[in-house]
Order: sequence, then C-alpha cells, then structure tokens
Amino acid sequence: MATKTLISSDEYLRTSFEDPEPDYVEGEVVERPVPNYLHSRTQVRLSDVFKPWEDRRQLFRSSEIRLRVAADRFRVTDFAVFASEQTELIPVDPPYAVVEIVSPGDRFEDLMTKLADYEQAGVEFVFVADPPVRRLSRYHRGDLFTVAALELPGYQAVIPVDSIFGKNLNA
Repeated sequence: MATKTLISSDEYLRTSFEDPEPDYVEGEVVERPVPNYLHSRTQVRLSDVFKPWEDRRQLFRSSEIRLRVAADRFRVTDFAVFASEQTELIPVDPPYAVVEIVSPGDRFEDLMTKLADYEQAGVEFVFVADPPVRRLSRYHRGDLFTVAALELPGYQAVIPVDSIFGKNLNA
C-alpha cells in the first residue's frame, strides 16, 4: 500500500500546481480528473449566460478557484457565482451557487462528498452538470434532483439546460 504524503494547508495554498488544480482534504492533495472538451465548453457557456448579471453588478462569476469549505478542506470549483465581488485570493464568503461539471474519471462517491462540502460551507445552490447526457441536477441535503433549468430565485435567474449545454442537435 502506498504511503500518502501529507502537507499543511498553508503549504497547499503557497503551492502552484499543474492543471488541473487539486483539492486539499485533511492534509492530502487530491488530484482532480483532467477535464475534456465538453467540460471546458460547459464552463464557457455558464460564464457567458451569467455575464448579464455581472454586468449589472448582481452576481460575480468565477471558475477554478480554491474555496475553503472546512478548516482542513479546500475544494476547487468548476464554476461559481458570488453575491458580492470577492477581493481575497481565497474568498471569505461562500459562493451563492456552485456548478460542478462531471468529467471522465469522476467517481460518484467523491462527487457527492464534494457537493456536501459545498453545502456545509454555506453555498445556497449546488448543481451538477453532466455534459455527455445533457443533465443538470440540483444537490440538496444529500440528494440529487434532475432539473430543467438552473434557477437562482433571488436574482430572477432561470438558465435552461439548452443554454448550458447548447442546442441538442440530435433531438
């Protein structure tokens, strides 16, 4: 059995890693799956659809940032929106919403743990986007619910699945 090398959270925060940026869980640097083209396109589309809210200074977009979700845990978001502009390198306030995008190699158990971490850290809306099957799900209290749109009621944001994944040309 291989021995895991543990590092401090300070060392994790001082280190520049190769992409994809790893998570940090209880002293361990946890590699994340390498994103593919569909993953990347979904991030771009999410950023594009939330641009009008940022232009109005209502929601602020971010991707691939380290978030402290517990004293000994940092997660790297695929996509997040904040209710206020963040001025720190590691945001102090939790995002209003996070979207995790499924990558090849993601393990369901690991994904569910990450989603729970976000919710426990105070993220109000946690979603999972699965590009190959064009499915959007909302995570809430340990369960995943398939939804037709990404809805953020406090901001009148209703983003249909087609806006996130593009038009389904096979339909």
